[in-house]
Amino acid sequence: MKRIFISVAAATIVAAAFSGCASAKKASSHGGRASGGKITSVEQLSIVPGAKVDAPRFLGGVYSKNLVADGAAGAFPVTNLIVFEPKARSAWHTHGGMILLITDGVGYYQEEGKPAQILRKGDIFEIPEGVRHWHGASKDSWFSQIVIYDSHWNGAHGDGKIEFVSDEEYEQLAEEEYAGRVEPKFGSQMFSRAEKGAKLPTFTGTAFVNDLTGAENAAKCPPLHYVVFEPGVINNWHIHEGGQILLATDGIGYHQIEGEAVQILRPGDVAICPPGIKHWHGGSSNSTFAHIATNLDPSKRGVTWLEAVSQEAYKAIEAEAGITK
Repeated sequence: MKRIFISVAAATIVAAAFSGCASAKKASSHGGRASGGKITSVEQLSIVPGAKVDAPRFLGGVYSKNLVADGAAGAFPVTNLIVFEPKARSAWHTHGGMILLITDGVGYYQEEGKPAQILRKGDIFEIPEGVRHWHGASKDSWFSQIVIYDSHWNGAHGDGKIEFVSDEEYEQLAEEEYAGRVEPKFGSQMFSRAEKGAKLPTFTGTAFVNDLTGAENAAKCPPLHYVVFEPGVINNWHIHEGGQILLATDGIGYHQIEGEAVQILRPGDVAICPPGIKHWHGGSSNSTFAHIATNLDPSKRGVTWLEAVSQEAYKAIEAEAGITK
């Protein structure tokens, strides 16, 4: 039996300080998101925050964790987890195009001269390149977001001045709910799953697949797909011609590259499979598992499906990982 690999992120000093996050009961509301979703303590966050940021461009407590470094996953853009304490916010700024995937809480995004958009868990928001804006948490909620952005944009990033929305302006914000929110939201996962599941011959049970972004998006990244596995459902061994990246959002799951250790995935963990390499992934038997998936090279879309993972191997993985139904 191959050894089990558990993400080292949870073993860092910062993660230890926030050790209650992953297991704590989540306070956010998935249904009727326009009236709920506040996170009042760090322990309620779905993904463990990273290190506290000490930079003049932020006001209040802000935490950052790199999820995908530049060049680590082919041409896939830099991806970070940014967490704001209540009332914390960025300065006004511009940058390359960005996708915000809201993972927890309630926060704001405001473009210059426009009302602040209220963003909530499950929202997907695109920021065009070169637009002056700020974003941060609401007055009474933590705010967590995965940011995928074009770090190679060579446009003007501002005049170097650091300017914030003042405390008075912040308290009197003209605000409105994000008009692009997807409602109704199906399922209880971080993002809205597909309304109907499918039982495919290459999966051991029902899985739900839908698109979070299209091929044309602000961050210039491949389309993002959201896959939700019912408890115990995994897929067969397979090969992506262009490679694949997985970002876990819900539950506990597994990923394995042929000849390597099984990777246990929890919210915030990332798995990268290079092009042409055999792998499989799916959920544990005791939780609904979900991840964001995308092809590392959209020009190479081929997938070769192979044999199933044996039930004996799956049970051995669960036993070694200490997973019980």
